[in-house]
Amino acid sequence: MNPEWPGHALQWTSAEWCVRIRDGDRRLVSSAGMVLRDGTRDGEPVRIGGIGGVKTHPDARRRGYAALAVTRATEFFRAQGSVAFGLLVCEPDLILYYTAHGWREFHGRLLVRDRDAAAEFTLYRVLTYEVRLPAPASGTIDLCGPPW
Repeated sequence: MNPEWPGHALQWTSAEWCVRIRDGDRRLVSSAGMVLRDGTRDGEPVRIGGIGGVKTHPDARRRGYAALAVTRATEFFRAQGSVAFGLLVCEPDLILYYTAHGWREFHGRLLVRDRDAAAEFTLYRVLTYEVRLPAPASGTIDLCGPPW
């Protein structure tokens, strides 16, 4: 990991599942990692579906592959039956991309654990997505673990 990247010192959660997208020639062109986590929203227990590590090969960008990977991840969350909403973190320049695909910017507090110490996550912007419950736009979400 690049020591100059601001998030290099944070503890991150590894994906539990992964969506992989292949092109017409069966080449892997995009992927998205997924996490299921029991957390809280405004102090109430909630199951959260996390998406992280969305990647598309540079030669395959701007063809909708990442959007397809994220859509398939949210379909996976729906199929679980217990996931209240999806959550991802991203750099500010990706906000418009995700909101165009139905994600909602979260303006509340995101709490995480970094090596078992509670901390407010401020490195990136937070977005949520309606799965079983409306996507929260404010309040406090506690991931009860590291970010993804």
